Parts: sequence; structure tokens; C-alpha cells
Amino acid sequence: MKLNIIVNKYILIWYLLFSPSVNDEIHKLKQDLYKKKKDQYIKLNKEREVILENLDNYIPDDDYLFDAVSKTDSYKKLKQETNRTRLSLLEIWDKNKKLYLRELNKIIKYEFAPEYTLCVVHPSLNVAEVDCRRKVITIGKRLSMNDSTDFFTYLFYKILKNDFLNIKNEEKDIVYTIIELIATNELYTRLTGKSKYDLGKKELRGIKKSIYPFLLMFLGVPKEKLDKYMTRDNIYFDINKINYNEQLKNVDIFTFISYIIRNKKQILKLRNEIDELEKL
Repeated sequence: MKLNIIVNKYILIWYLLFSPSVNDEIHKLKQDLYKKKKDQYIKLNKEREVILENLDNYIPDDDYLFDAVSKTDSYKKLKQETNRTRLSLLEIWDKNKKLYLRELNKIIKYEFAPEYTLCVVHPSLNVAEVDCRRKVITIGKRLSMNDSTDFFTYLFYKILKNDFLNIKNEEKDIVYTIIELIATNELYTRLTGKSKYDLGKKELRGIKKSIYPFLLMFLGVPKEKLDKYMTRDNIYFDINKINYNEQLKNVDIFTFISYIIRNKKQILKLRNEIDELEKL
């Protein structure tokens, strides 16, 4: 996987203009610019996709708004802080990428090798957006070495979700649940040494419980060790009511997804049984 981590002046200014104000000077500037150049300001609001499409060579039709922001002391300081954030992300990625990708590849059983651009904006903007078509992730979050694993497992979740967008619409809940199980839960668990199976979207929790036993088979957990993993992850099921499929450990993630979709009626029936077990 190749991750190009950059700072783009135009994207940074766009978010400063159209996100909640990060300080008083920027707030006042936005108000003044809107009064003086209302039509231009409104037009620029629709320009983000154009900038993302041309990150290396974007040229605005009119520089006025960009110049007005870039001349302020606040912008100069914010740009420096954004550059420092980029350097921190570069350091974190260079230090950990081999471990992250090795563990992820072990789980999904194929070489995860997409190329994305990570466009960094100021962390005060609290931005995390993915442009799937252009393969650009815009990120403005406060993070350190201590929470880098959380950030990058989230990043892998977003990228995997994008890679599987061609799955039939009616099966997306199953696909997204499996991606969550892989990145948010299993990968995060392996990287931290602590179970993270309590994390994830509440609306997918029921589907997740039903798929979980088969995920363990896919991960190659022997039948005699299933109870150990159930205790670790606090997800319980009746081992005797599940047909242990040893062949699942030999398939890749795409084949596993196909297997779950083909057998979804039988698999999703387990939800009520698992819910009852958890009440005991």
C-alpha cells in the first residue's frame, strides 16, 4: 500500500473558509469576505471536488479569497502547525506501516496494495473525509504516537470499505460488518494485544454476532479454542449448534464474503440464540 501524505494550500484554505471557525481572526475574516464577495464565496463552496481532482496543479479562476486568507497571521501559523502534523503522520506511518500491513494481509489473505493520498488539514478542523472515486482522504485530527493505531485502523476500515463498493447494494450491511470485524475489531486487537470487539456501529452489532463464529473459522481458530476467543471478545455462541467449516481458513476475504452472503439466512438465524446466551 502506498500512502502519499501531503499538505495542499487550497484544500487547507477551503476548509478554513467552510468549516467552523478555528479562531476569532479567521471568523471575522470569513464574515468580511462573505459581505464583500458573496457570489464568489458561494461559488467557491462547490469547488472542493475540483481541487481534489487537481491536487498537484489546481489553479483557481480567481485568487482573491485564497490570497485574503493566506495573507493573515492566523493562516501562516495554521499552515506551520498543519505541516508539523503532516510530519508527525509521516513519522508514524514510516515507523509502523510494515507491522500494520503485515497483520492486515494475514487477516484478509491477499496483498493490500491500493494507493491513496492523505491530504492533511489543520487538526482543529476535526475533519475525516474520504473521496472514494479520487482515492483522497482529507484528515484534520489531533493524534499522537499513542493513538496512531486507532487512527490507522480507522483508515484501513475506510479504504477497505471503498474497495468493496462494487458488492451488491442489498448485501452492503453484511459486507460492512465483515470489514468492521476485520479492521475495527481483529486488526486493532492484534496491534494492541487487547480485544477491541466491543467497538463498532451499534446497528451492525446483531449481524456481527452472527458472523463472528465464522470469522474465527476464517482466521484459522481451531474448534477446541473457540471458547477461549469467545471469552476474550465477550461474544458467546453454542459451539455444538454450528457446523465448524475447516475449509474457511484456506480462503481469502473475497471468498469468505461470498460464503457469508450465500449462507446468510442460516447464519443470521444465530442472532437470537447468541442474544439469549449473552443474557445468561
